[in-house]
Amino acid sequence: MSERDLGKRAPAVFEAFLDGREGDLHPADRAEASEFWNWLGEFERPGPVPVPIRQRPVWIGRAIAASVAVLLAFGGTLWMTHPQPTHETVQSIATGHAERRRIAFSDGSVVTLAADSRVDVAYVAKERRLRLVAGEALFKVAHDKSRPFVVETRHGEVIAVGTMFDVSVGRREAEVTVVEGVVRVALSEPGRPGAAEPIEKLAHKGERLSFGIAKGTSGDTGFIRQAADIDADSAVAWTRGRLVFQGEPLSEVIEEVNRYSRDRLVLADPKAGSVRVYGVINQGDTAAIRDLVANPGAVAVEPREP
Repeated sequence: MSERDLGKRAPAVFEAFLDGREGDLHPADRAEASEFWNWLGEFERPGPVPVPIRQRPVWIGRAIAASVAVLLAFGGTLWMTHPQPTHETVQSIATGHAERRRIAFSDGSVVTLAADSRVDVAYVAKERRLRLVAGEALFKVAHDKSRPFVVETRHGEVIAVGTMFDVSVGRREAEVTVVEGVVRVALSEPGRPGAAEPIEKLAHKGERLSFGIAKGTSGDTGFIRQAADIDADSAVAWTRGRLVFQGEPLSEVIEEVNRYSRDRLVLADPKAGSVRVYGVINQGDTAAIRDLVANPGAVAVEPREP
């Protein structure tokens, strides 16, 4: 390892290096980042620990934890192993408030996790299965017909072979936006676990689907419906520190902004909660919301409790 010390510049240098912007770096910084990355590659990757499927425990080995601690200090990228055993193993990865994390898998797939989000990963020999427990994530899937890539949510699941798509989980439903390729959304018929024919629908590039289980007096009903389409660039703007709103209710906009802000937005006028919001702001810019609504007084900014 070189004795050159990047100091406080280290996070910015490694973020540029890992995002493919190494050409913007000073040659000495670029060389140091490359040397450090190659040095990490010399370590033996820890193998997964087989566990019973029913327990679905979360495991993070000491060696992985040590590698994660080093990598998070240099750009926030998590390097995960490719499990080989037939037994299912589960690993849980979560982000905190105002945090984004990039997870690179050895099969070439990449997951970018939004703030206040959690994903459980279970790779097995014939399937790559992830469960988005909360929040939002962008999935860039490496092509492998023999091992489908499945993103499971409590509202249903999204299946892809080689594509890029964004999934967000809400209280009542989930949404998937297809950035590249084609995905299939599927959910079991309510009240009939293991039904032979699940409810399914395909979504192509540029399309967005909402899906979930609607509860009613006569029973629960599964649904998959076409939502307002959104261009691919806007769909993944949050990965670049931007929030794009195209008619979402102010109440939902406040909730999204609060995931990335140091201060806390509150709805000062409950009647304004259904007002549609259009515009683009930087993540964490709570004051900018007032410029997007006709009644700026409908939103108040409060310091977040420590």
